[in-house]
Amino acid sequence: MSDFITLTCPSCGGKMEIPQESDRYRCLYCGNEHILREAAPQLTGIRSLARAAAARPAEISIEKESGAVRLVRRWFSLKYIPLAFFCIAWDSFLIFWYGIAFSMKAPWIMIVFPIAHLAVGVGLTYSVLAGFFNRSYLELTRKELAVWHGPLPWGGAVTLPTAEIRQLYTQLAPGKSSDSSASYHLFAITQDGRSHKLFSNLETPDVALFMEQQVERWLRIEDRPVAGELPR
Repeated sequence: MSDFITLTCPSCGGKMEIPQESDRYRCLYCGNEHILREAAPQLTGIRSLARAAAARPAEISIEKESGAVRLVRRWFSLKYIPLAFFCIAWDSFLIFWYGIAFSMKAPWIMIVFPIAHLAVGVGLTYSVLAGFFNRSYLELTRKELAVWHGPLPWGGAVTLPTAEIRQLYTQLAPGKSSDSSASYHLFAITQDGRSHKLFSNLETPDVALFMEQQVERWLRIEDRPVAGELPR
């Protein structure tokens, strides 16, 4: 057995160095500041690292059936309404453009020129339709955890054996800040130490944290700090 002890930040689990001649330490990873217990005798208690229980967001429902429990998250939000009107205007213009081009036997440049606009229109329209109709499913059975999206086909399906799941954690998307543009990812860590993304680009941390806590409770996993997760 090694004679060394690994020092980690008590908030996020990130590696830390011993502070030189200081009774305070600020984690370079999560930004939380810590103070030595001996340096603060006036403190009456130590803040628990356990997160408060997350309330169930309105867009999530829980379905239970024999041998399985399922979290269902609807995609729809008010942001899709103006996007739908934009798609109608965009697609209508392209239909009008190509209608004229083919009816008049226009030069090939008139047909090729808006190809990029056509691709954007198709992709955006499909995304908006998915936003109106799709739902995300996280299903847990005794043998496996499965994530998928539908009814419109969408990538990101994941299946993991429940026996291999060691921890779940929520992370702020890289390059984002904690404001209205922020998005959040939900990961599962398996016994081999690998992180598997279950959900990406969630609009609020509440959704990710609720799903994280539900799965950990169902699997009887103790919540532990993970390097890079949302600060506690």
